[in-house]
Amino acid sequence: TGLGSPAWAATHAPATRDAPAVASLRAAGADGIGVTRMDELGCSITGCDAVDGAPINPVAHDKIPGGSSSGAAVSVAGAAKEVDMALAVDSSGGVRVSAAHCGLYAIRTTHGTVALDGASSATGSLAAAGWMSRDPDVIAATATALIPLPKDQLSVSRVMVLEDAIDLCDDIASCGVATACMLLKDAFKNGGISRLNLGKHLLMSCPSLREMQNKDCATGLDVLRNCLRLIEGEEVWSEIGGWYSAEKPETGAKAKEYLLGASKIATDSLRVIKQAREEVRAAVDLLLDGVTVLLLPTTPCAPPTMNAGAEATATWERKVLQLTCLSSLTGTPQLTIPLTYEQAEGPYGLSVVAGRKQDYMCIEFARRFGAQLREAFPDVVQAELTRLKYEENGGKDDSDAVPSMCEELKAQGNEEFKAGNFNEAIVKYTEALTALGPPPNMRPDPHRAWKSVVLSNRAMTNLKLGVYNDAEDDCTAALKLNEKNVKAYLRRGAARSVSGNYLEAIDDFERALLIEPKNADAKSEIVRMKGIIGGADQIPDFDM
Repeated sequence: TGLGSPAWAATHAPATRDAPAVASLRAAGADGIGVTRMDELGCSITGCDAVDGAPINPVAHDKIPGGSSSGAAVSVAGAAKEVDMALAVDSSGGVRVSAAHCGLYAIRTTHGTVALDGASSATGSLAAAGWMSRDPDVIAATATALIPLPKDQLSVSRVMVLEDAIDLCDDIASCGVATACMLLKDAFKNGGISRLNLGKHLLMSCPSLREMQNKDCATGLDVLRNCLRLIEGEEVWSEIGGWYSAEKPETGAKAKEYLLGASKIATDSLRVIKQAREEVRAAVDLLLDGVTVLLLPTTPCAPPTMNAGAEATATWERKVLQLTCLSSLTGTPQLTIPLTYEQAEGPYGLSVVAGRKQDYMCIEFARRFGAQLREAFPDVVQAELTRLKYEENGGKDDSDAVPSMCEELKAQGNEEFKAGNFNEAIVKYTEALTALGPPPNMRPDPHRAWKSVVLSNRAMTNLKLGVYNDAEDDCTAALKLNEKNVKAYLRRGAARSVSGNYLEAIDDFERALLIEPKNADAKSEIVRMKGIIGGADQIPDFDM
């Protein structure tokens, strides 16, 4: 095809036969309907830089469709001419990003598994075949036509959540991972779900990657993103730079800016970067051992608006590439599962990454859990947004206001706690709960969340007094009223840890992370618990 560029198409002979991947799909019974537009020369991931204009995102009309395979994603999401799937090439995220922003399932396959002969791509070591569909079964059927079935079908038995990927994302995107953790906890027991700061792990494991770290690229994922940017730019210029310099074609602003930057990348300067890439591949191969997959958000947020400013777009792009760079650089398969929340600005995606040549593991994960994740996601988002709103309101219910006397007693308890008068604080919290009285009959207790907060506060006070059994009991009561009370999990975990119940404490901290994947207290306490030998350390001091 024309690489999204009329100038390229005008100076290159058209294809005279199907690409092998297309021929294989035709042989399996697929009907080819047409060729879709893409960002010019593949130089963008917004989907807004096609020569003929940006395709309209059919599920979020004023939002970008994502690119570079924007036309493919829009055709499938809008079911144009009853399109069931679209085949595309993914280098830095072209299939994954556009699918996530258009609400589709999609897979980027293991690099080299599906031949790209006859396909338009200027990034040989990064490019991999991918396809997208509304249905995971179509993703699987396409795979059987293009990827040989493995002799031994591998099955996921361990999931690793990438904490630093979550840190890049907004609250709703983070809920995708939280939803997965909640649903998978029964399927993957006994340590089957764990957490990893991948960037930090790779910086520790890969000396050449550390050489690339600087003040502008401080985190591991951002260093990987920069490696991807430089390798991609060098490969693009190596492939089309001669043509671009000779023909001097008119291009859009984005392609012109990209190619100018690419032209300045010296091949010799990439020696350390390419060595870092090999080290990263080896480290990731050890993590993805045939039974383990990684979970991370596909994109950091809902798709930005079409008219987003240059600064906002650049920030979004930098975060996106930190989420896509792992599979691009290591050649691992990545599959994105669409997630939607009606009140959100647009679709989200949850990604699963498996080891090289373990594409079917990703596909089977999506077929097994995709529908459940999509169904549960809106409730998890709603619960999280309600929790955040509750905290913004100072711990007050939106309706059925707590009597002012009870609020005053609670406030007095807080003041006594801050002053270090812990026994007096216990008295005030207890008086506040007593003054509220029993819940009304024949309808849900409107003050459950408020009571849960007061019980959690009293638990913290008991921790200060060293009354660990009472602290644990208060937290348990608080969690019966509100199972999303993160502070109650943290404080019960603290009470259990100083009592020597380390496994139960870890379970509480893990549960806190299921609700708040970014919670630093829970993360540090899990590390502390796992490092304990002998007696307990000092009691953690979680904020009221």
